[in-house]
Amino acid sequence: MIYTETNNEPLVSVIIPCYNHGRYLANAINSIYAQQGYANYEIVIVDDGSVDETKAVVASFSEVKYIHQQNAGLSAARNTGIVNSSGKYLIFLDADDWLMQDAIRVNLSYLDSNPDIAFVSGAHVKVIESSNTVEEKKTIVERDHYKRLLEGNFIAMHATVMYRRWVFDKFRYDESLQAFEDYDLYLNITRKYKMVHHQNLIAAYRIHSLNMSNNMPLMLSYAIKVLKRQKNKLENELERKSYKVGLKYWKDYYSGGLYRYLAKEPWDSVKKRKGELRMLFNNNILLYCKLLLKKLINAG
Repeated sequence: MIYTETNNEPLVSVIIPCYNHGRYLANAINSIYAQQGYANYEIVIVDDGSVDETKAVVASFSEVKYIHQQNAGLSAARNTGIVNSSGKYLIFLDADDWLMQDAIRVNLSYLDSNPDIAFVSGAHVKVIESSNTVEEKKTIVERDHYKRLLEGNFIAMHATVMYRRWVFDKFRYDESLQAFEDYDLYLNITRKYKMVHHQNLIAAYRIHSLNMSNNMPLMLSYAIKVLKRQKNKLENELERKSYKVGLKYWKDYYSGGLYRYLAKEPWDSVKKRKGELRMLFNNNILLYCKLLLKKLINAG
């Protein structure tokens, strides 16, 4: 439903960008309707130039706000949602993911208990379509959030985050970024303001063949690009140390994932993936050599 601020319950805006994920969208919307313990919310769908059934799906939900724009990317869609929402608090839910039933209530309780923080984040589950399995993702981070974010994105899933609206008077998503726009935002906010991270399950992240995260060279290049934006803002040796840890983490994370993927592929297919092989060689030459050795042994 769409509510206004009433009964001392502030309005929460749930913004759902959607680009050709209409087949998942109803599930995302219904997860908001299913919220327990909190009913004062609005749902804002930003259709980022979809050519699938997105508009028809939204039409079956009479109480959501629907905005259509020419395709401009995820960051632009989220920024459009900010401008067209009214809530005191904001959540960004991707169309192929969903919220747990008490997500809004739980995150609001942390914001109410910590009036000096800019946002709160929680844990999530990964739902892997190909194997029909579920993995819980929990990371304990109780302090030094900016420093820990320099070392890697412990938040990991954006739908676990609830922001105060004033955050977007100071920050917006960088529309030049094709990936890691959320990580960029976290770093920029936590460099100046406090946050809280907790272990309650807030959202589900659907893993499927169309996830952008499957493009490992793209993801690595933007992870490094976003992290390097912080280099000239580092204020002490501890932050500079965390920055170096982060550079190594992202290179190892995506190189490891790429190695595991290529190791399962036939050699003829691997040879054609020149971009991925170049990425592996440039960022983890040991894994590159291990991959070649493995393929040579199998070929023999």
